[in-house]
Amino acid sequence: MLIAFSITVCAAASLKLNTKAADLSGDWKDNVRAGFESRYSKEELKEFMEEVDKLVAVRDKQQKAEALETANESDEEADEYSNFAIADVDKYVNVRTQANTDSEIVGRMYDGAVAQIQEEVDGEDGKWLLVTSGNLNGYIKAEYFIYGDDAVAVIDDYIDRYAVVKADCLNIRENPDIESKRIGYALTGEKLKLTGKASDEEWINVNYADDKTGFVSADYVSVVEEFIYAKTMDEIKAEEEEQKKLLARQKEDEKQKPENVTITETEQPATAQYAASGDLRNDIVNFALQYVGCPYVHGGNSLTNGTDCSGFTSLVYANFGYGLSRTPSGQLSGNGRSVSLDEIQPGDIVCYGKSKCTHVGIYIGDGQIVHAANPRKGIVVYNVGYDNILGVKNVID
Repeated sequence: MLIAFSITVCAAASLKLNTKAADLSGDWKDNVRAGFESRYSKEELKEFMEEVDKLVAVRDKQQKAEALETANESDEEADEYSNFAIADVDKYVNVRTQANTDSEIVGRMYDGAVAQIQEEVDGEDGKWLLVTSGNLNGYIKAEYFIYGDDAVAVIDDYIDRYAVVKADCLNIRENPDIESKRIGYALTGEKLKLTGKASDEEWINVNYADDKTGFVSADYVSVVEEFIYAKTMDEIKAEEEEQKKLLARQKEDEKQKPENVTITETEQPATAQYAASGDLRNDIVNFALQYVGCPYVHGGNSLTNGTDCSGFTSLVYANFGYGLSRTPSGQLSGNGRSVSLDEIQPGDIVCYGKSKCTHVGIYIGDGQIVHAANPRKGIVVYNVGYDNILGVKNVID
């Protein structure tokens, strides 16, 4: 019927507009009926109201779906850390192929190393965990871990900081002075663990070979933050060989291996090639979006093989020459400058949480972020307002 059809089309348009209002009145259908009943027959009005009921049913279904999606996204914070674990041991604990002490040892989980729990099982003398940490998968007794909410509360205490050498050959000196005795040297790309003591702007105190400490010039290193990971037996063996080489370097005369602080072109900051920050921001966003669909791994350090939320942001930014904190709270408190949500630009870091920042993502424009959501979803694109925003950090300009 043409009249009824016309009424339905008009009502559908009206319904589409009205359903956007959060306070849609429950008696709106009675108002519609009152407005039309004086103009059309009862049969026409009945047919019209049946069509309206169908539209209402569609609207209610959509609203329920949206509410469910919002609820699921609001639970991401809990899901993200539900399988997170930190080793709490004196020095290290062996990682085994099975949940018992008779099975083969495949590596070691060091104190403070982070892991993703794959499974909880009943093993020898109680609960064991199947974990992934670095390149190692294996079983460890649950009693040797801090995990769940307890791990989230202390994660900022389990970050190591390293000085990555940018020079071809950089001297390590006994004291923070260019005239101080050389105790060794480090080559391009080698990492020296910071001692944890305060360093000045010109010199950085580092550990070097068998817990010896020394100083390197801050001009020729970049400081990065990393988690500790478990090591396979092959990795342990290779590390021991590297330690022997470092110890041997201390016996070399400086004339045999002179310092060369040249920084090659490939080690210059990637940001130097950008004339405008907008171009840099676009490239950061496009680079980050390449990894949508890649896995989430607690404490992971690979964009392709797996990382977590703050690992994702720090690895993306590292590709462009920026050093970010390795934890969400560290990125909120220590990186870039704070801006309002109204000032947000593509490439900015969005920090989420309640009282503490527990999640971060990269804003990509159009009200969306890309982030490593949790072990279930991996790296995905979300609406920026899916959870409570604690802050926005502009790292670029």
